[in-house]
Amino acid sequence: MISKHELHSKIISSWEAEGGAPDRSGELRQYGRSFQGDGTYTIYHVTSGEVAEIGRWRLDGLSPRNAARALRILNDPYQGEEK
Repeated sequence: MISKHELHSKIISSWEAEGGAPDRSGELRQYGRSFQGDGTYTIYHVTSGEVAEIGRWRLDGLSPRNAARALRILNDPYQGEEK
């Protein structure tokens, strides 16, 4: 059975392959991450403070590596554009 962290890694890898996260409504560089007491991270929208949701995926319970990768993609000002 695939672990939650492996699933998160696969989703993030597909974002990287496709040039960014889907269904973002043009919001750029507006995400942060917070450390949770259980050793995981949550990605949140800095203006609203709400946990980020990309499509049907709620970005909480992320491993440190997956949180860093997701945050880099979400805050990329050139997402979806050729660099």
